[in-house]
Amino acid sequence: MGQYCHPFGEMFEMIHSYYLPSMIFVGLVGNLLSCIVFLNSHLKMRSSSYYLAALACADFGFLASLLLVWLNSTLEVPIFNKEGYCQCIVYVSSVCGFLSVWLIVAFTVERFIAVQYPLHRPQMCTVARAKAIVLYLLCIALASHTYVFLTSGIIKLEDGSQVCEMIEGHREAMRIINIIDSLLTLIAPLVLIVVMNTMITVNLIKFSKKFKRSGGGQSETMTRAKSEINPQILRSVSIRTPNRFPNSKSSSNNNNSRRNPSQQSFHSARSNNSFRKLVSFPPSKRGELPGSFMTDVSFFAEINSQKKLTSTRTQHSITKMLLLISTVFVFLNLPSYGIRLYVFIFFSIWSESPPVLLWCMQQMFMILYYTNFSINFLLYSMCGITFRKCLWQLIRKKLKKLSRYQCIGPTK
Repeated sequence: MGQYCHPFGEMFEMIHSYYLPSMIFVGLVGNLLSCIVFLNSHLKMRSSSYYLAALACADFGFLASLLLVWLNSTLEVPIFNKEGYCQCIVYVSSVCGFLSVWLIVAFTVERFIAVQYPLHRPQMCTVARAKAIVLYLLCIALASHTYVFLTSGIIKLEDGSQVCEMIEGHREAMRIINIIDSLLTLIAPLVLIVVMNTMITVNLIKFSKKFKRSGGGQSETMTRAKSEINPQILRSVSIRTPNRFPNSKSSSNNNNSRRNPSQQSFHSARSNNSFRKLVSFPPSKRGELPGSFMTDVSFFAEINSQKKLTSTRTQHSITKMLLLISTVFVFLNLPSYGIRLYVFIFFSIWSESPPVLLWCMQQMFMILYYTNFSINFLLYSMCGITFRKCLWQLIRKKLKKLSRYQCIGPTK
């Protein structure tokens, strides 16, 4: 590479010799830890965790194949340039690259639904649906890249060496495949991610403004919850204590007929028991509720509003994390994608060779592209408080097991 990309040849050589293997090592370890955390902690209750665990597996597979290519080109370990290994490595890298792109699109769509259509989130954004989508994408990726076993192979050069390259007889077929591949893994995902991220960002900004206007959101939410909950509780009390209040029979019948499903769903078994205990005390005056009852009503209202607020904060925290991941993906992939698209439109379609400068720029931008497969664990660790807590819990749990094993071991 150095002799072609003067005067940046030495810099490229250093990046290829030192940065690339370090990045691969960090990425392999980070993706392995990410997968373990997402599938072995309470994070597995979230549907987004299955997308991120699958993304970590896809990135791990891509980096593993990249490591074999690097060992072949730098340390001359003859693995990549062998028949059979060549096709398998190209196949794995193609499948994992496809999965990495579309898994990011998948969880971006999920967050878009959760933010834009929150009422549909409980039905649409489920763990079962996430597993099904991951499996569906995996099947598509495995089936759509089988052509690699026919179009790639070992080619002997004039000096007698062997390299893993595209077979000359399939060049025209590969040109058509590259057009389809550019649409499926370059243009369509990029447009979808940019459009949905823009709409998600606008929604988050609106939510942040409303949250600040409401004084942190807590007082306004609690007041609203109390005003909504008290009539329901009063109706519930009048039904359970018909002899305590005037016109209780007619009131009870009317309320039963007017009560809608959302009001009925509010009364859980726990709250019903609490209210039975509360109304067992006689009121101080006929038709009035004791002060302790209203205090407990306020208490339940505050608990309910705090749960709603916590749930909203959790959802927006997840959204911000996934928004960061997809945005970093766009920035790290856009330079490489831009060069690929430019070369494809102005050179590949016309069967012309691109200039050396574009080739050198593409090699530099490919380093950013490779970095995308290694950086997610760092993003989770730096920006995800819940992820860090779960990671440290798993590490401490593992260390305790090791210490117990070391203490028990010598006695046996």
